[in-house]
Amino acid sequence: MELFTVGKISGTHHLKGAVKIIANVSDAEILVGNKVIIDIQGEQKILTITSVSPLVGNKWTVEFQEITNKTDAGKLKNGLIKVRRDILGIAEDEYLLNDLMDMEVVDMKNNETIGRVTDIFETAAHDILVVEDEKSEAMIPDIDEFVKKIDFDKRTIYVELIDGMREMKGKKYQQDDGIEDEE
Repeated sequence: MELFTVGKISGTHHLKGAVKIIANVSDAEILVGNKVIIDIQGEQKILTITSVSPLVGNKWTVEFQEITNKTDAGKLKNGLIKVRRDILGIAEDEYLLNDLMDMEVVDMKNNETIGRVTDIFETAAHDILVVEDEKSEAMIPDIDEFVKKIDFDKRTIYVELIDGMREMKGKKYQQDDGIEDEE
């Protein structure tokens, strides 16, 4: 069964064992009553979520049936909360943006690896994948015109770029006005 990371535990919330999380999902309340896996640097614990309350933005408080004090809750800090796909109601052909992080990106035209996804940010129109390697950076809109295929088994995203999407780091580049600038 495939697991999705839905959040990260950022710390404790009160003496009874609640934790604060930064969620990757818009409604963490769908997790209530479900078992989740907490992955803390490779060590995994299975816990049951009994309560979820919004704080601000994508931050929530979460209470677990098995955690009843601040000391035990503190041991979960920086743990990743993972759940099964069916709990989130995600179809087989859908994914969370967080799943794209650190995936290798290949330019299909040149059959060349252009880097890994290092960040994703939202715009009003669509999400932007930031792809970097030691020499270059590309900002690729997450739309069908550019993102052609995502292979989750190989952890590879296949893209088709247009001229100017990929910039070399620390090199001079030519502007439309013919003046060279430093990055």
